[in-house]
Amino acid sequence: MNWKDIINETGIEVIWIEKEYSENGSYIPKCSLYPNGAIILNLKLDDQCVECVALHEIGHLVSGKALILVNERLKHLEHCRNEAEANRFLLRNVAPEFVEANDFNTVWASPEKLCTYLGIRNTFENLKIAQEEIDYAIWDAT
Repeated sequence: MNWKDIINETGIEVIWIEKEYSENGSYIPKCSLYPNGAIILNLKLDDQCVECVALHEIGHLVSGKALILVNERLKHLEHCRNEAEANRFLLRNVAPEFVEANDFNTVWASPEKLCTYLGIRNTFENLKIAQEEIDYAIWDAT
C-alpha cells in the first residue's frame, strides 16, 4: 500500500507548501478543520522524498499520538517516542521493497544502509527498528 492509498483510506488531508517552506514536511493533529488530521509536504521534494516524508508524517497521525505541550521535558520525551513510531511506520512500508531490491541479502540490505537510504539518523533505536523491519520483510517473503 502506498502513501496515497493510506491517505485515501484514512481521510488525512494533504497540504502542499511552496518552496519557501523550511521543512520537508509536518503534520496537523486531528481538529475541527481537519477531522482526520493533515500532512504538509514541501513542493520542492522529488518523488522518492515525497513518499518517505509523507509516510513519516502519516505515521504521526495513524499512531494517534500528539505531542504533549504541558511540560518541556514531557514534550521532548513524547516527541522522541512519536518520532520512533513515525520512523517505524516509514521503515515498515519501505523495508519489503528495499530487501527485495537487494536480493534478500542481509549484507546489502542492512539496517545502516536502509536508514541512510531513507535519510534517518543511524541511532541505536532507529537501527534496531530497521533490523526488525528487515527481518519481518525477509520472513514474509519466504
